[in-house]
Amino acid sequence: MIDYKSIAIDGPAASGKSVVGKLLAEKLSYDFLDTGIMYRAVTYIIQETGLNPVEASKFFIESKLVIDFSNLENKIIFKKLDITQFLFSDKIDSQVSDFSKLKSVRKNLVLEQKKISENTNIVMVGRDIGTKVLPNSNLKIYLDASIETRAIRRSKDLNNLSKDKVKKMIESRDILDKNRTNSPLVIDKNAFLVNTDNTTIDQVVNNILNLYKNE
Repeated sequence: MIDYKSIAIDGPAASGKSVVGKLLAEKLSYDFLDTGIMYRAVTYIIQETGLNPVEASKFFIESKLVIDFSNLENKIIFKKLDITQFLFSDKIDSQVSDFSKLKSVRKNLVLEQKKISENTNIVMVGRDIGTKVLPNSNLKIYLDASIETRAIRRSKDLNNLSKDKVKKMIESRDILDKNRTNSPLVIDKNAFLVNTDNTTIDQVVNNILNLYKNE
C-alpha cells in the first residue's frame, strides 16, 4: 500500500490559500484540491435539481459529481459536462455558506475528501482541512493576513465592488466561519501560522517548502 503524502492549508477568505496551494502543488508535483469548489458544486445541484442538501451532498460519493484534477485545475464534471464556470455566480455565492455549514453536508464531503487523499499526494486547502479532513497530514499550514490586505486582494477579483464593501463582506464571512457549530475555522495546534502580509507568493511558497522539508 502506497503511503501518500498530504499538506493541509487552512485560513480565512482571501488569505491566499488557493494561489499558494496551487503553486506549492506544482513545485511538489502533487495534486491540488480547493475544497470550497465542492461546496459550490453541491449548492449548484440543490439549486438546479431541488434536491435536499443531504441527497445533493452524496453526489461526489456516488460519482454523480466528479473532480478533474488535470493541470492543477479543479474542474467539476456533472453528467459528462464541465459545470465549473457556473459555480462562481452571485446565485451560488448567496447560498453556499448556508449549505456548507450543515453537519450532514460537511460529513459527506469530508468523507470524499479523505478518500481523495488516500489515493494521491495532495495539497488540500479549505477551512477545516487540518482539523477535520486531514488531521494526520504531513504538514499543516494556517495562512493569515490582515483584513485590509485581504480586502485589497479580493476587491481586485471583484472589480464592481469597492474595497470597503469587500471588507465588510470578508468580515461577515470571518464571523460565520469562526462561529459556526460544525467545523469552525480554527488554528490547529500543530499548524504553522504563516502570515501573508507584505510577502510575495513565491516567498510564502518557499517558506512552506522549507517547513515541509524539515518535517
